[in-house]
Amino acid sequence: MLRPLSPTDLRDLQSINAQLQSGDAAGALLRLDALPTHSREHQNGLFLRALVLQGLGRWTDARDTFEQALALSPDHPGLWNSYGNLLDDLGESDKAVDALQKATALQPNNNDFRINLGIVATSAGQFDIAEAALGQAIRAAPGVARGWSALGALEQKRGNADTAAQTYRRALEVDAEDIRSRHNLAVVLREEDRPEEALEIAETGLRMGPVPPETATLRAHLLGDVGRHDEAADEYRNIVQQVPEQLDAHETLARLLPQIGRGSEALSAYHGALRARPHSEALWGSALRSALAVQDYVQLAAWGQEAEGLIGPQPDLRIMRAVALSRMGNHHRAIALLREVIDAAPDHARAHQHLAHCLTAAGDPKQAEAHALKATQLDPFDQAPWALLTIIWRLLNDTREFWLADYQRLVTPVDLDAAPGFFDELAERLTAMHTTRDHPADRSLRGGTQTRGRLFDRKDPLIDRLKAQIRTGVQQALRGLPDDPRHPFLSRKSAGISFAESWSVRLRSEGFHIGHIHQNGWMSSALYVSLPPDVGRGEAGALTFGASDPALAVDLPTRRVEKPQVGRLVLFPSYFWHGTLPFESEQPRLTVAFDALPA
Repeated sequence: MLRPLSPTDLRDLQSINAQLQSGDAAGALLRLDALPTHSREHQNGLFLRALVLQGLGRWTDARDTFEQALALSPDHPGLWNSYGNLLDDLGESDKAVDALQKATALQPNNNDFRINLGIVATSAGQFDIAEAALGQAIRAAPGVARGWSALGALEQKRGNADTAAQTYRRALEVDAEDIRSRHNLAVVLREEDRPEEALEIAETGLRMGPVPPETATLRAHLLGDVGRHDEAADEYRNIVQQVPEQLDAHETLARLLPQIGRGSEALSAYHGALRARPHSEALWGSALRSALAVQDYVQLAAWGQEAEGLIGPQPDLRIMRAVALSRMGNHHRAIALLREVIDAAPDHARAHQHLAHCLTAAGDPKQAEAHALKATQLDPFDQAPWALLTIIWRLLNDTREFWLADYQRLVTPVDLDAAPGFFDELAERLTAMHTTRDHPADRSLRGGTQTRGRLFDRKDPLIDRLKAQIRTGVQQALRGLPDDPRHPFLSRKSAGISFAESWSVRLRSEGFHIGHIHQNGWMSSALYVSLPPDVGRGEAGALTFGASDPALAVDLPTRRVEKPQVGRLVLFPSYFWHGTLPFESEQPRLTVAFDALPA
């Protein structure tokens, strides 16, 4: 039987809890370890230890300690509440709901527990439970902003944007300084394509005092959305100087700077951050992704080697180093690194895919074939290994190329049935959305610009009409395609599509697209909105199929050329290599494109 805690024991635990609340979790743990055994092993001591371990990010240890405390005191509502919140943080939402239901059953009038239950039930998708709990909480305490904020999050998760916005505004009426509601309201408004209004909401919060880095990052995103790109870049830089592991700010900054004529600065913010957090796996991963995105292969190789020395030879780090070495022409060293990864992890799909790429670039398509096939078996929806096989089988004179990449049958032009003047109006609307100077470094276009975000998420009647016409065109194209249960494209046909990504490209004179694929799509596209007078008469500005990524270093002629025409939508499998030929004209070439997945 546990020895009861004395008043001195209780004062010690209260003092340690105050130290934890002040932010000194490490110091709190040292003091806990120095307590007498009966205090450390008491349910209250274990409860506090679990909170301290959670504060230190030692999630598994915290969970084990909560469960030890609950074994001693299964009717402790506070324990169940804190344990449920931890489970939610761990992503175990259904178990979190069970724990919070126990807490509210043991203490049914505790409003904080009800709100916590509403939050975790929303996270778990158990909306009826969330609605009941939050309804009780708000009826009991309508003057508590946190209840309204949690209800707003529920409505947001349900897809009820207008109701969510109204509910967040109600929370702010109760407490104008409720930063969570202010942040979430700005998110909803941004999703509803109301960036100016969202920016004002976020900036009002900043004027009230310090905000979480997520809110500062949201403001930077909104500055970019409204075309204030240099201000956005400065804000991202300020954020990562204060919070080195704010990855969203890092990655958006690295991709934005090349588009506003500041490409030489793209990776500069990472240098200070990596010095400040040299053992952060997440930060190293972000730095490597950004170096790859801006195609700084020298930096990618150097960072990959440095990261291995600090956090160990992890597969993803070695793959990144191999990609950099291969892009710089050192295929043999890249191949050796990737073979090491596969020896240690035989079913690593990305390693097989990149090894196939390196072997092809090194002039060994036969060996490349085995690894590309293995990658398709491990991840059949990844478009990259299928794309490699279209080149590998072509180099090997293998007739399977024509089955996989039947350009005559699977490239499908569809002329959209639009009202007169529609494309002129659309061109004017899209042109206003092109606010940057240069192309994104991680995209295929050269000599042009690309719109930010998902174009089809815009709340614009003109864009909605365009989406409806495209859906009709896609359905028409799908009806004309044959069935083949073994084919990576045809086997996934469905009655409809969902838009995974969507954007507009505006190419200037001499602009073009290099050969590329869309790795995360299924069906890709090009829709011609506005064309220079001479584009479409010859092959200048035309869409080409079959000429691969220059990094593969294989000189193969195109398999099909599709001449552009205003209102024409060209659909094709996402793994088809495609690009465009340059053109010369004072008038830009304006297109819309999307990647689709089977509905």
